[in-house]
Amino acid sequence: MNQLKIKKSEVKLELISEKKLPNSADRTVIVIPKYTINEKDEYNNYYFELDEYIIVANNVTGEILYKFYQPNAWTSDAVMLSSIEIDTGLYNLNRKHRAFGIRVNYIGSSRANPYNQTVLSLFIEENNILKQVLKNLTISEFRGEWDTNCAGEFENNNSIISIDKMQSENFNNLIVKTIKTETINIPTNEDCVEKKKIHTTLKKLKYNGTEYK
Repeated sequence: MNQLKIKKSEVKLELISEKKLPNSADRTVIVIPKYTINEKDEYNNYYFELDEYIIVANNVTGEILYKFYQPNAWTSDAVMLSSIEIDTGLYNLNRKHRAFGIRVNYIGSSRANPYNQTVLSLFIEENNILKQVLKNLTISEFRGEWDTNCAGEFENNNSIISIDKMQSENFNNLIVKTIKTETINIPTNEDCVEKKKIHTTLKKLKYNGTEYK
C-alpha cells in the first residue's frame, strides 16, 4: 500500500486477499479494495464502492511486479459484496499463458427474496502488464421468491469452465457448462412438496485479441 500511496484507512481491510501463484513460487497475487464511497443509506445499511487493485508482487522483496487498476469496480448495497477470492486453478490459455482468477461473491439481504452470486474474472501477465482477459463471468447464481415457510420458486445456476483444444487468436477457447436447477415448493396438507427441473447448457467463449467473449 505504501508503494501504491494508499492509506490503510482508505482500504476495506476485511476484503483484502492474497495467494501465492503455484506456477511462480516467488510471486504472490494481492487484491486491495480501496474505498471511493463508504456511507449508510436511508435505511441505515452500509453502502460502499471500491476501486480494484490487483497486484502481483515478489515474495521476498515485496516489489510490485505487475498491477491492474479499475476505478469503481465493485459496489455493495442491498446486494452485499461479502468476499473476494483468488482462484489459481489450471486456466492454461495457451503454452505461454496460465491465467489466475478473481472471484467476487455477493449475497442479498432479503429473506423472502434470497439471492447470491459469484462472478469470475481472469488475468494474465503480458508485455510486462497485468491484463484482464475475462470480465465478471457469472459462475454461480441463486435467486428465489417464497413465503418464508414453504411456498415459492427458486433458480440455481452453477457453471464450470473447461479448456477447449480449439483456439481463437492463439488462445484456447473456454467451454462454460451451466447446470440450472429450477425448484418449486408446494404446501400440501402439513407437508412441503419440492419439485425440481434440471437443465444443462454449453457456451463457448472465444478470445478476440483483447478478451474472451
